[in-house]
Amino acid sequence: MLRCALFAVAVCAIVPNTRAAGPDLNGNWTLNYVLPSGDSAMCIVKVETTDGKPTATVVFAPKGAEFAISDFTATDKQISFSVKQTIGTAARPIVNDMKFVGTPGKDGKVVLGCIGPATTAPRRAKLTATDKTELDPIATTDRPAAANDYAKAMQLSAKPLLIQTKMQREKDAEAKQALQKELTAAREEVTEKLPGMLRDVIAKHADSVAAAEGAMTLFRNPQVTLTPDEAAKMADIVRKQSEPYGTKFEVANMTALAEAVATRKDVGPLALKLVEPLAKALTDATSPTDQVKVLTLYKIALTNAGKTDEMKAIDARLIKIETKLDEEYLAKVPPFKPAAYKGRKEAGANQIAVMELFTGAQCPSCVAADVAFDALAKAYKPSELVLIQYHLHIPGPDPMTNADTQDRAKYYAANSTPSTFFNGKSAAGGGGGMANAENKFKQYAGIIDPILEKKTDVKVGGKATRTGDKISIAVTVDGADGDDLKVRLLVVEETVRYVGSNQLRFHHHVVRAMPGGADGVAVKDKAFKHTATADVGDVRNALTKYLDDYAANTRAFPKPDRPMDMKHLKVIALVQNDKTKEIVQAAEFDLGDKATGTAGQ
Repeated sequence: MLRCALFAVAVCAIVPNTRAAGPDLNGNWTLNYVLPSGDSAMCIVKVETTDGKPTATVVFAPKGAEFAISDFTATDKQISFSVKQTIGTAARPIVNDMKFVGTPGKDGKVVLGCIGPATTAPRRAKLTATDKTELDPIATTDRPAAANDYAKAMQLSAKPLLIQTKMQREKDAEAKQALQKELTAAREEVTEKLPGMLRDVIAKHADSVAAAEGAMTLFRNPQVTLTPDEAAKMADIVRKQSEPYGTKFEVANMTALAEAVATRKDVGPLALKLVEPLAKALTDATSPTDQVKVLTLYKIALTNAGKTDEMKAIDARLIKIETKLDEEYLAKVPPFKPAAYKGRKEAGANQIAVMELFTGAQCPSCVAADVAFDALAKAYKPSELVLIQYHLHIPGPDPMTNADTQDRAKYYAANSTPSTFFNGKSAAGGGGGMANAENKFKQYAGIIDPILEKKTDVKVGGKATRTGDKISIAVTVDGADGDDLKVRLLVVEETVRYVGSNQLRFHHHVVRAMPGGADGVAVKDKAFKHTATADVGDVRNALTKYLDDYAANTRAFPKPDRPMDMKHLKVIALVQNDKTKEIVQAAEFDLGDKATGTAGQ
């Protein structure tokens, strides 16, 4: 049973002990992630004391990564410091700002805690005293039995994705068909064997991080049926393997557990037991973000338990807090002023630039890409840049994903988020945290501006109108030449409000449907006309069915939100060469208004 005392301090800020006395930390320390498959070293930190004040510097980091430490504080109760991680190249850096908070152990050799960006859930981490000045590769055979058993389970779990990636890159039809059979068999093997392998890890290594993460995986799998007794034991393992890593991690991980349990029907009563202490512990000092997360979970748990008396009060609290968070977010994001595009320099240049972003609301490394994407909308006109955002279930379930966005990802073989394509060409991959958003914006602009100086004979015209729920689309393509050209239509929602685990509150130009399908329609002559219709009600129904099927057969969503306002829609027309993937021209239409961004007009 969870201790109420834990949650009484769960959502309060961690206040450092202000006493001057602290542990003797002088020397080298390895900063590690604590993973279920074993410790993963990030860097070696050297602590020195000058005039009674400890400072820390990074003395070794793996090739391709840079770490900088600041704001180092140490007492006998808490060690904390900020970590700035930079990976990638100088031209394409990815910057992550993180915070480590830990508690010194009695032996003075280990500090257990957690690390992570402010906007995402922290991860287990620790400092370990070392005499080494360089990191050595850790052999698989050196890992404890729990880590090896868990690693085998995860290798099996990853097998379908590896085959799927290989299949998407395969060009030969016969080989692709063989891989499809292999993929089907791999998925069946995962369904059959993975739950048993994870249950074995839990049974054999109940006192390990691997057991806790195995339990979380089972909780999140809707295809695995759990008994109330089994679920209660697994929840206790998760709690016990959260507690040593500090209040911050314990609260975040137990909240994640409550999220996983709250969406299950087989162990519903457990959800209320997990989340009610969290809800009761909320105070005005609790961060608004934590309040929203906990109250939303509490609402779900009460609904599933048939206890609806407190629902109105919870709804009123949520609306008030969410409104405040929205206002603060819009005032701060993007955290820089986007430089406005100064216009085309080349006379006669008429190429529309198209940026396609594959992203996910649960993807922490997508923050920089998403925020830079939003900033581009402030810097360019629709007649210059067409922005398109496809959501995927990477790394977790995303309610803005749909069958068409997944098909579009397969077309490009986009298997990770964030992935970016400019006029059909992959470029400027990777992302990072909020601190890297301005770098990504500049990187994207450096690709977009040269595209806008190009000339093309292809012109896209037409219009799109909406009457009630019915959308009518008429597109003309003039000057197109080639047998491989297709027109693809997209219905995008201008702004979608949904808060995933990466804490981005608004998403823009989100693809809701591709009328006529993701395959598109062949352009048959140089003066081509195409008409299509879409019904918003049908789009909503299709999205609901898709999300319901995904939740039932793949993985439950962390919360019940299904954002489908669809009040402000646009239609985008792409003319694309399927042989080269190049988008040769595009147009964006505001529904109910004349075309904006109609090429050549």
